[in-house]
Amino acid sequence: MTVIEGVVPEAGADPKMPPGVVVEGPLVDAKFLDSYIAFGFMIGGSIAALVWAFWQGIGWVEVSVFVGMFLLTTVGIGFMHRYFVHRSFRCGPVMRTILAAIATLAVQGSILKWVSNHRRHHLHSDKPGDVHSPYYDGVGNRYASFLKGMSHAQGGWVWDQATTDGAYYARDILADPIAMFFTRTRWYWYALSAVIIPGAIGYAFGGVHSMIGCVLFSGLFRSYIMTMATSLVNSVCHSDGRYGYRRFETNDGTTNEFVTTILTFGEGLHNNHHRFPRDAYLSHAWYEIDINGLIILGLGKLGLVHDIFGVGARRRSAAPDAQQGGAVASQNAFDGVAEDLRSAGR
Repeated sequence: MTVIEGVVPEAGADPKMPPGVVVEGPLVDAKFLDSYIAFGFMIGGSIAALVWAFWQGIGWVEVSVFVGMFLLTTVGIGFMHRYFVHRSFRCGPVMRTILAAIATLAVQGSILKWVSNHRRHHLHSDKPGDVHSPYYDGVGNRYASFLKGMSHAQGGWVWDQATTDGAYYARDILADPIAMFFTRTRWYWYALSAVIIPGAIGYAFGGVHSMIGCVLFSGLFRSYIMTMATSLVNSVCHSDGRYGYRRFETNDGTTNEFVTTILTFGEGLHNNHHRFPRDAYLSHAWYEIDINGLIILGLGKLGLVHDIFGVGARRRSAAPDAQQGGAVASQNAFDGVAEDLRSAGR
């Protein structure tokens, strides 16, 4: 029995795939339309940004806006992941609206799409049905080439003839008026992030020249670079030990990888995350730097979020789990995601 009972997958589901994976119909068409538009702007804008940088040059304004927007939206993906997907903490409607806005500014898909894909990824991690595994394509065919699999995980999965049924994996998001407002208005927030905010700051501090540079370099190029940085979690951090290290013996290829962890503010502690998927703070050692987790803990200290799901009890159980083998750890991780789906929408 699947963890979500009583939900009938949309027509177009492949009977060879797990429930909730759709391979034809309007959901797939909508996925491709979103991808063509978003990546068309980001890739085209990135090419134009590099031409502009070499032709006209960029200054402190463009670099500063790039860094500032990268920091803000990287934190936004942390909120998208740990709050909207895994419900690692709770907050009121005002704070939830702020988190949803920052998450959507990351230009990495709507809240509904992101949550659906990531929950599906956890339940079928590196197995047929995983959204972006380096081992299987979108319809469950195993990759013979590691390089092809890594390319798929790094971004090729966006073009699979398959997508995730939000009615199956994200009923709580569909029932959340705040999350659905940002899902419906996502293109306005993408425009704010990639064009309007960078352009306005550039014009205010450097005139028309800086405005153009900020739109191209600090807006469109930054959005694409950040998407590629986040995608390292799907590829590098699922390399089964080729890159990084495995703290826990989970039944997938997840690893913790230092560079990805720095670039994503802690999301690269992916083996830790798959072992304890609901934890708000992913670090299990002093050298594992989880900035997103620290921000959540800080918001808790300020009283802006509450009921933060911690790691204390789970850390104490980690050693015996590891001694008993990967099956126990993997089952516990699976149960954690199952609980995410059962309790989502609190």
